[in-house]
Amino acid sequence: MGKFQTMARQLTALLLALFMAGAATAGEPLVLGSYAYPALDRERALTPLAALVETTFGQPVDIRLYKDPDAIAAAVAAGEVDVAVLNLGAWLRAASTPDVQPLAVLLPAPEVADRYRAVLLAHPQTGFTHIEQVVSGSSGLRLAAVLPGSTSGGLVQLAALTDAGGAPPGWRSVAYAGSHEAALAMLVRGEADLATIAESPWRAWLAANPAPADRPRQIWRSEPLPPGPVVCRQSARIACPKLAVALTGDNPAARSAAQALATGWPELAGADRFLAYDAARYAGLIAAGMPDFETGDQRR
Repeated sequence: MGKFQTMARQLTALLLALFMAGAATAGEPLVLGSYAYPALDRERALTPLAALVETTFGQPVDIRLYKDPDAIAAAVAAGEVDVAVLNLGAWLRAASTPDVQPLAVLLPAPEVADRYRAVLLAHPQTGFTHIEQVVSGSSGLRLAAVLPGSTSGGLVQLAALTDAGGAPPGWRSVAYAGSHEAALAMLVRGEADLATIAESPWRAWLAANPAPADRPRQIWRSEPLPPGPVVCRQSARIACPKLAVALTGDNPAARSAAQALATGWPELAGADRFLAYDAARYAGLIAAGMPDFETGDQRR
């Protein structure tokens, strides 16, 4: 009898501990995550989306900004966030994570969508005029990129180098400048041989500098890039299909969230609504993965 009572007390204690742990988790705010970028107030841009998530699930929401796209991708994979706004590169990193579901993407203005491209620029002293030259004879180059995991500021260009014949045999250095403009400035000053940036900052620089002495050369340009999605981690506290309906519905909260996000991501300018995630548009990109900047290996 004593043995039975001891086992009953142990079982009761275990159930109580599990209940208390569940209650503590239920009381914690949901986390809406993304990544920071210089001169853009992304916490403000995310605030209406946080309000929509809070209204949808009746739970408070904290906004958490990570240092770069690679960091938010790692946080999604580690289960640190419940909902996240990702760029394309971060989504390709996180796409295979169990229980993570892509819900919706923003539809920017048509002219903005067409301009969301990546370019590879070379300092004129390299003599490069096309991307194949970088692959065939280019060990020891200094590269200026934007941020770890930046889509248009590095990953797409490296994928293009891989497609053109393989990643360069070895970078002399890879510098993350922190912004597209800063990476371009490094190239102009001669501190880098190549720069990987988005097309819009490049065009803006050309307009402001119509006849520079050492004008960088554009040696490659991508096709328009799809935006990254809003993703959700399915759990006992959050039902992702319910959030997908809230995002893509024709309602003021969804429009407010879309318009606010567009102010924090230049490649989404003009967006005023969410579209349901189209898996077919991303399937090939997910299958291919994105190369690692340091090694050239494919990462998924």
